[in-house]
Amino acid sequence: MKKLLTLLTAAIAMALTVPAAVAAEVAGNVTLTSDYSFRGWSQTGRDPAIQGGFDVAFEGGFSVGTWASNVNFGETSMEWDLYVGWSGEIADGMELGLQLIHFQYPNDTDLNYQEAAVSLSFGDFSVGLNYSPEYLAAPNETFFYPYASYSYALTEEIGLDFSVGLNIAKSDDFFGDDSEYIDYSLTASLPLGGVSFGIGMVGTNLDEDACGRDCEARVFVSLSKDL
Repeated sequence: MKKLLTLLTAAIAMALTVPAAVAAEVAGNVTLTSDYSFRGWSQTGRDPAIQGGFDVAFEGGFSVGTWASNVNFGETSMEWDLYVGWSGEIADGMELGLQLIHFQYPNDTDLNYQEAAVSLSFGDFSVGLNYSPEYLAAPNETFFYPYASYSYALTEEIGLDFSVGLNIAKSDDFFGDDSEYIDYSLTASLPLGGVSFGIGMVGTNLDEDACGRDCEARVFVSLSKDL
């Protein structure tokens, strides 16, 4: 875990100080949302979150980035992610994406964990798989996350995004009394006064006993801005 964190930190530090002669594109974003949900599960106890990040993209499809958000895990109030990746066209209209992600929680490093991700995109449709050898820092708790997403343009300015994923853990009772669950989300976005306004629904098929209100179907709204 420490080796991957060192690698990611070094890569991002190098990217942010890369000489102007090296072709690279830096992009940032900031979001205010009524609820930070991760795979259908609220990370903030259904309270608002402020989020933001930076990405550096290089010629050849390589990229590095960082992203952060407030969370509500008892004494842990922040999530800070680091990632490296590559994406490129492998066939006409088909794009492959590869990524390594380090999830870290500065107030409680025992929660830190990593994922590897692969995805395929065909126009507006994408499928992918994430894998973690110790999901949510649980020893030997392997985790798989196959998912699919689709984006549809209602007009030139209004878009719809739909996603569904299957969370699969090794232990039979990792998610309450279950070893797996389905999460889903549907989001509409449109420009509003120089920012992007989003409204949608997110949820899971988990029983209330597993996570109370944090994984039941709910509506959220957000404002985001590219920097």
